[in-house]
This record gives sequence, C-alpha cells and structure tokens, in this order.
Amino acid sequence: MEIIQVMEPVLSRNIQTGTEWAHQVKWDGIRGITYIENGNFHVLTRSGRERTDFYPEISDTVNLLSGKQAVLDGEIVVFDSENRPSFQRVLTRERLRTKSNLPVYLQKYPANYIIFDILFFNGRDLRNLPLEERLEILQTKMHKNAHITLTDSFPDGTQLFNLMRQKNYEGIVSKKKSSKYLAGKKHNQWFKTKILKKTLAVIGGLSWRAKSPNSLLLGIYENNNLIYIGNASLGLTQNDFHLLKDYSSTNAQPQSPFANLSKAKDTTWLQPILTCWVSYLEWTDGKSLRHPKILGFSKEQAQNADGKEFSI
Repeated sequence: MEIIQVMEPVLSRNIQTGTEWAHQVKWDGIRGITYIENGNFHVLTRSGRERTDFYPEISDTVNLLSGKQAVLDGEIVVFDSENRPSFQRVLTRERLRTKSNLPVYLQKYPANYIIFDILFFNGRDLRNLPLEERLEILQTKMHKNAHITLTDSFPDGTQLFNLMRQKNYEGIVSKKKSSKYLAGKKHNQWFKTKILKKTLAVIGGLSWRAKSPNSLLLGIYENNNLIYIGNASLGLTQNDFHLLKDYSSTNAQPQSPFANLSKAKDTTWLQPILTCWVSYLEWTDGKSLRHPKILGFSKEQAQNADGKEFSI
C-alpha cells in the first residue's frame, strides 16, 4: 500500500475570485486518507499513522464505494452540541490509544468522515486529472450514510466565507477546478482562508527574559486537567507586564499547573485563577494556538476555559 503524501491548501488572507475556482467548507478536524481494496479498509492520518481500529463509525466507507479499490481524501470531524465541527473534541478522540476505552469515546465523541477528493479508483491513478473530473468520479462512485458524506462545492467564495462566519466555522478552502493533486504546499492551486477566532484561556505561568516578564503560558481545561496550549505576548502592553509582575509575586506556586507541561525555562508558575481572551488563527496538530494574541483579561472563572471557540 503506497502511503500518499497529501495536498495541503496554502494559507491566504484573500478569498479567491473567478469562475475557475470551486469553494468548499474547511472542516475543522483530522485529515484522514482511506485505502480500500477488495473489501479491506484502512484509514491513515496525514502523517501516515494507522488509525483504522479507532474509527469504526467510518469503516462502512468500503461498503458505500461502487468499486473494488479506491484511495479517498477527507476530514475526520466530531461535531459539538450545536452541530459545529469541534477541533477540541476530535483531538480528544484522536488521542485515544487503547481500544478498551473506545465504547465511551464512540458515545461522547462520534466521528464523521467528510470526503473531498478521490485519488485512485479501481487501480487507476486519478491524481493528474483536473479536480472537476475527480469530483465527478467521486460523486458517482461514492455513496453516503449517517457518518460518511461528501463535501459540496460552491461558486461564490465570499458568500460561503460570510456564511461560515455566521455559523462560527473554521473558514473555506478555494480550489482551482483544473488543479491536479500535488503533494504538499508548493503550489498555487488550493488556498485556505480562515476566520479569526477567540477562546477563553487560563494563565498558568509567566515567562521571563532579562528579569522582565516576556510572555504568558496559557491553558484550557480538558477532562478536569489544565492543558498547556502555548505562549502569547502579542497584545500585551508595558502596563500589563508591570501588573503581571506584581501579580506573580503574590500568586506564584512551586509546580506547574499544566498536566502536559512540567518544566519550562525562566518561568514562574501561577495559580490557575486568572483568565484572558486570546485570538488565534488555528489550532496546530500538536494542540497549540497558531498566532495567538491577547485581547484582554477576563472576569470569567478558570473552569469556563474549556476550549470553546468564538468567531471575531
């Protein structure tokens, strides 16, 4: 089985315009490549890690295919109580390593597979075909059920982006209809335009540089554990740093409050009490914030910092 290197959209602040573009919802999940051959089914992550046994909900993909062999590209998504894709929930599901706990996760974090491309069909390599042709094959050869579906394409990227903002989704992906399937990001064929979001975070530490406060160590609660999600300093003023310096002298603690970070150089650990709002572009695969910016301190209780996302 050839491990496929996936095609990744390039980040763009601008929405692509013109009839040569097809626009799709950017699903906030885990990339999943499915390999089907003669009734056998495998699902691998973008990095090539086998996860077949941990997502039984999407194993029916093999029965929904009108063919004997295929390689499909899509996103594994877990929806929240408001029917929005939740990266926090899908990452919790993806962290599962023992099948003994799988029944609980199946109930709490049911997975869905949203397919957006077909790379092989019945032994034929489709990657050099235009996207338009691949999508036609996908629509005719792949069926749907409650957990497995196909993403739609839309002609107006701006309209779709505004709708995603209203729904508090992640953003859109714009793809050239003529695009071949090219590994990696060295292309100008697929672009992602993301909606800036914010979340409530707990301040669990203060890092120092040359005896001055340098950045905040942030976390969110997951299963009653405070999980470190990154450092942030952008957005803080000199007055904020002076206040934080005074705050750290009275609210320090000897050990890290984070369940996943026990040591950090030149850091004062803080009691997990103070919260702040932080904006960011996206979550990384390593569960940290990309391009975080402190928007301001908050009076919200620390336990309310549960990773819920809000569009800005």
